[in-house]
Amino acid sequence: MVCVALLALAHKAGGMTRGHWKTLGCAALLFLVNIAIVMKLFVIEYTREMGSIEAAYIGLARYVANHWNDLGWFPLWYGGIPYPDSYPPLLHWLCALMVTVTHVSPALAHHFVTAVFYCLGPVTLFWMAWRLCRSRECAFAAAFFYSLISPSCLLIQTIRVDADGFLSPRRLRSLVLWGEGPHVTSMCLVAFAVGMLHVALEKRKPWYWVGAAVSIAAVPMSNWLGGAALAICLAGYLAAGFPSGQKTLPILLRSLAVGLYAYALAMPWLSPHTIAVIRANAPRVATYFKSTPQQRLLLALIAAIYLIGAWAMERFKVPRHTRFALFVSLITGSVTLVRYWSGISLFPQPERYHLEMDMFFWVAAAFLVWPAVRWLHLSRRQAIGAAIAIMLLCVPVVKKQRRESRWIERTLDITTTIEYKTSKWMEANMPGARVFAPGTIGFWLNAFSETPQITGGFDNGILNQTIPHVIFQVYAGERQKDMLDLLNTFGCDVMIGGGKDSAEVYHPIAHPEKLDGLKVLWRDGPDAIYEVPRRNKGLAHVMRKSDLPEYPLFPYGFNVLIPYLDGLKNPEYPSAGMKWQAPSRATVTADLKPDQIVSVQMAWDKGWNATVGGRAVPLWGDKLGQMVVEPQCSGPCTVDLLYDGGTEGKLARVIHWLAVLAGIFWIAITIWRKRLGSTITN
Repeated sequence: MVCVALLALAHKAGGMTRGHWKTLGCAALLFLVNIAIVMKLFVIEYTREMGSIEAAYIGLARYVANHWNDLGWFPLWYGGIPYPDSYPPLLHWLCALMVTVTHVSPALAHHFVTAVFYCLGPVTLFWMAWRLCRSRECAFAAAFFYSLISPSCLLIQTIRVDADGFLSPRRLRSLVLWGEGPHVTSMCLVAFAVGMLHVALEKRKPWYWVGAAVSIAAVPMSNWLGGAALAICLAGYLAAGFPSGQKTLPILLRSLAVGLYAYALAMPWLSPHTIAVIRANAPRVATYFKSTPQQRLLLALIAAIYLIGAWAMERFKVPRHTRFALFVSLITGSVTLVRYWSGISLFPQPERYHLEMDMFFWVAAAFLVWPAVRWLHLSRRQAIGAAIAIMLLCVPVVKKQRRESRWIERTLDITTTIEYKTSKWMEANMPGARVFAPGTIGFWLNAFSETPQITGGFDNGILNQTIPHVIFQVYAGERQKDMLDLLNTFGCDVMIGGGKDSAEVYHPIAHPEKLDGLKVLWRDGPDAIYEVPRRNKGLAHVMRKSDLPEYPLFPYGFNVLIPYLDGLKNPEYPSAGMKWQAPSRATVTADLKPDQIVSVQMAWDKGWNATVGGRAVPLWGDKLGQMVVEPQCSGPCTVDLLYDGGTEGKLARVIHWLAVLAGIFWIAITIWRKRLGSTITN
């Protein structure tokens, strides 16, 4: 069905020609080769790779399947974040849709969907290469070798060791061991997006323009690295002079229009707010990435090579498809190899682009070698014989990768893991209580329950910039008092932890002895759930403005917390109750005095609104990055909290739906005019 869809997008409506069937056959063969390698992944639920970040993606799929009607605020990670900041949502939507329709587990849905995209990656690469070079055989060769061999294993020792050899299935290891499901998905979509833009620029029909915009929007909607890779590919595509026979300025303007339309379609989930959050966190997540003189020198050198290469290829009339492949390979290859060979990062997380380097290496190799193959003037029988011989030589590679895939995809009984046990205990005994869950316990916590936590699964999406410092201090700090002060300040009722013998994978708590003396609520061997002493459980607390910190916690230190902690412990303040009506709606009830406020230990965002009896009341963020409400009540009071995304969120949704309706109307009116013209002619 996928292959048929690709052909339908690539060709005008009409009967299937012999060439169409050949293209479909090549795509099907590539799909089957990849299925042969990852067959078990389609039916597997949980692998032994408990340290994989795929746990967080499984949790997101579970959450979406349970909350299709409210994807505004995401209260489960980092003290709360807007849902678009949790992760680009496309893959998780597809997994959640499978969960909703088939009622399988989120883990099985995640593995099935990512296995499909894994197998489709070479198919879309073949289709893109075929559209660009117009040689089915050349495109098939590029996609076939991409399916089996990763050049990064040969060029980079670290990757070769991690992959266990040159002929290992590197993409599969990245997918399962490192949880690169969204990245692998975006790579499949990158090739399709480039191919669709090429088709749109050639055919210039409304359905192709809209299809190109949707495919471009889908890439960053699945993974931010994929979005960067797409930008590199589109820059290489335009620099190569595609499509031929058209003026440069109209091509640039049309491409820009498609890009703007794609952004309009994706704006609710890739808004300026979300982009700003990702940018704020990216340097820290990428080991505190920053610009250096060596980096700038290397970037200048690469830019010079790029320009010289562009001039030389234009001078010697290198085909445009070869220029494109070389341009993209130069950027992805240089970024990756410079990082691994010299340790210098040209931009954040460059080591992860080795997957894109592998992909476009084979495209460039095929485009460069194919003219020499054609120069041999092989007869049809000789060409078929050579192709069969090459594929037979690759049979041992497929067998080896199948053996390795069975080892990579080993299963386990998830109910025996500490991650599952702690999550289920929290769900059964302390529903709704916020927890500090370390390492893989935090990764897996929301794959099995909707227990809110102060950690999470996607550090790039942290809204409250105090939270990373809090997590670091709880992990690395030596004093129990400092740990408890932080956990109280940020609304944690319990702490999960263990020592060197913990069943958790990463053991991030540097001084587990600071847990000694805390009340144990549940224990399983070296791991335990500890109670955090608090006067009032929950996230809402009555106090006065004078109790709020006057300065940020970092860099000013723990002393700024003293008034706030005293306010939390003050027995003269009444208790407040907070109840979630939905992920984006909550109510706080308390018996208040006019000069009292409510501190809500949830990350503050402009999209939150507070009302009392329909009357808007002030809501703002304190120095800790948490919400403060001024109810201005005397006596029993109910504060209604609603997250609607604010002005930016509302505007983004309006732009999205206008773009959707405009695309539908444009296609419909074009078809109607065409049919009307045909009727008048007849």
